[in-house]
Amino acid sequence: MPFYSSRINTRTLNKQQLEEFLDQRGIERVTFYDNFVFSKFDEDSYVVIEHVWSHGDKLYKLAYEYYGSTDSFWLIGLFNNKPTDADYNYGDVVFIPADSRRFYREVING
Repeated sequence: MPFYSSRINTRTLNKQQLEEFLDQRGIERVTFYDNFVFSKFDEDSYVVIEHVWSHGDKLYKLAYEYYGSTDSFWLIGLFNNKPTDADYNYGDVVFIPADSRRFYREVING
């Protein structure tokens, strides 16, 4: 398990600190964006290719090998609920959706 997942660092600004923060930067407001929430998908409805994680594997390499482009590496991570290379161990079976376009459409559009 990656080191960073075992702890969560948070910071809290009180009203005075927030006002100082904004004044120091000469700004009046800060815009925050929510995390993108992907739609749920039914893993059982996909034809998958099974790949055994081994030495030298990276998600972007798998994307290139199976899809012909490194751009879709995140789809493989999302499908397996393991978004980074550090989440995989040697011998793990990685499920790769054979139809990446369908999977993309389903998780983005719902």
